[in-house]
Amino acid sequence: MMKMLSRRSFIRNLVVGLGALTFGGWQRLVSAEGRGYYRIVVLGDPHLPVRVAEHTDVKEQQKIMAAKDDVIADINGWEDVSAVAVVGDIVARRAVQSEYEYVHSFFGKLKKKLWVVNGNHEFLYEDGVQPNGKLKVASLATWRRKLAYFAAFWQLPRRWYAKDLGRYHLIFLSTEGPLPTQIGEEQLEWFRKDLAKHRDKTTLVFFHGPLNHTLLNYKKSVNTPKTIAMPADAIDAILTENPQVRLWVSGHTHTPCNNPSYADKEVNRYNEHTYNIHNDCMDRKKITTNSIYLYEDHIEVRTFDHKHKKWLTGFDRSF
Repeated sequence: MMKMLSRRSFIRNLVVGLGALTFGGWQRLVSAEGRGYYRIVVLGDPHLPVRVAEHTDVKEQQKIMAAKDDVIADINGWEDVSAVAVVGDIVARRAVQSEYEYVHSFFGKLKKKLWVVNGNHEFLYEDGVQPNGKLKVASLATWRRKLAYFAAFWQLPRRWYAKDLGRYHLIFLSTEGPLPTQIGEEQLEWFRKDLAKHRDKTTLVFFHGPLNHTLLNYKKSVNTPKTIAMPADAIDAILTENPQVRLWVSGHTHTPCNNPSYADKEVNRYNEHTYNIHNDCMDRKKITTNSIYLYEDHIEVRTFDHKHKKWLTGFDRSF
């Protein structure tokens, strides 16, 4: 049995993973790994260990947790994975210590490089719940404390950052309130400047919330200020000025693959050059994940069914 890493060693290894893909170009990848693409596996909303309020039956909770462990085992068995990207809501609900301890244990099993961004559940709510069991929105001071803890836990110098993979530029953004998927002005300014410096690189953005109107209105909460990347007008202006942004990769809405919105390119198309890739929540007994393949001249997105161990080829997309 593999000895579990200490918390310090675990975080140090995460730091190495975050930085390891910064250096080297396409030729180095091909020569070192014998393939002509980068593969990024995206995990949507892990909600670790499990959302007990939504799944009250203990046996069901255990099955869901086992399904999540199985995803890690599958990824570890894929030799061509360059990195794993998690698009927020890593913790179950409140970002309390017990949830982070489970996060530590869960990702300690992953043998691939790991990139993370936070979701609303990493900062937006108080540690305790209301008498009816519902979450309580926290104070600004609590938001700041929890966001700082997220960055410290993952050893991120800053909650938003960028990576380069060959001809591709990857941007990771952080939601920070007051809306569940809202980006602050300091971060928006960094986003503008970073894109301006990389206009010659095809760019992917990883963020918790999706772009506006890249889903059908299949439920009341979709395409509202609490479920889309905000501020919508500012983000729209930035994306309009930067046609190199090809994909916006998100979670938050828990849109399953059997939803007509999930992989409809016409629906998911935000503007002339940018498409949204939606990723389902992992808090299920049947989990699917998207893999993004970055080739030198195009991008492919594929969906894998971890329960039945098969690719869902009907959702294959090329960009």
